[in-house]
Amino acid sequence: MEIIHLVFARNTKEKINQLVDIANQLATEQTKLGYTVQVWGIGSGTIEQLQQKPYKVCFFSSRLFMWNTLDNMKKAMKAVKPGTIFHIHGGIIPIFYPILFHLHKNNFQFVLSPHGRYNLYTLKLASYLKRKQFENFDSNIINWASAIHFVSEFERKELLASCPFDLQKSYVLPNGLIDNNINIAPKIMKHDEIIYCYYGELNVTKMGIDILLNAFAFFKKSNTNNAVLWIMGNGKDRNTILKSIKKLGLHKYVFVKPMVYGTLKFEQLSKIDIMVRPSRLDYSPFVVLESASMSIPSIVSNQTYFAELIKTANAGYTLKDNSVETLSQIFVESMNDIDSVQWNRKKMNARQMVIDHCAWNNIARAQIEVYKTL
Repeated sequence: MEIIHLVFARNTKEKINQLVDIANQLATEQTKLGYTVQVWGIGSGTIEQLQQKPYKVCFFSSRLFMWNTLDNMKKAMKAVKPGTIFHIHGGIIPIFYPILFHLHKNNFQFVLSPHGRYNLYTLKLASYLKRKQFENFDSNIINWASAIHFVSEFERKELLASCPFDLQKSYVLPNGLIDNNINIAPKIMKHDEIIYCYYGELNVTKMGIDILLNAFAFFKKSNTNNAVLWIMGNGKDRNTILKSIKKLGLHKYVFVKPMVYGTLKFEQLSKIDIMVRPSRLDYSPFVVLESASMSIPSIVSNQTYFAELIKTANAGYTLKDNSVETLSQIFVESMNDIDSVQWNRKKMNARQMVIDHCAWNNIARAQIEVYKTL
């Protein structure tokens, strides 16, 4: 059995394209397991993340015309051995439809990993053309898929609400920790303050930062505590966030810091007590796993797709509904837990959760077992 991962490299300001990195992690680990693996990337430029890898990489430029790209891919497909499994990463990508139609027509089996692209928030705010793309084309892709991979039950239910499909061919498997940073030293630094932290894009609506600030303001006004909030990130809404902090009277308790990377990022994370992610649209934020690997629990919304994993592992707190009232209650609950045995248990569980469920070598094996059933 040979494996081909197909990924579209969307233009992004981020240094790391998340879907490309997921495909890379899977391909790398599956190569280590002895399988012949390729990654086919589609994009308007070179994909630097796929340079000098242990597997074969094929790049198909989409810079000119879609049909040129499709013709080149059809030629490549003619050389593909019968029984090869394709693993498709992403959704609502126009060029995917003719490619997957060709695979379906020629009886190739493919696994579809939507990676959150079919979430209800995206579909609700999508343009007319994107909604029609989903209704007329992606619905067919979903039906053609031999198996559909979801990272959480919440993601599976979201798609089921928009496009009924055969549940028997779907399965749930979380994403792993990028670069498998599970050997990072656990948090040992102690501070007089309890530090809550948001780390990520500064997008008020999408990332639920309005919910975060209003909940924290209510929490500070209604409870005597020594908690502070760090907001670390870059993005278009930085000035809006600073104005909101001033308006809510939080300037003594909320600190906005720039996003940092590499060793400096983990140095900063080592200082915090709880990661907070009350997002409305936020596919598998890896900083939650990075924090957990350092024995730092998180507060997350269902829309992060980590809520079920964290709840099952007792590795943090989940928001049953993503609201100011619920988050403020969780702030109180977490503050009460910090001085208890329960808190130490959550910290240990957070790290163990990453080791048990989020190691890419184990995830790669699990995906291989699915491929074998097709």
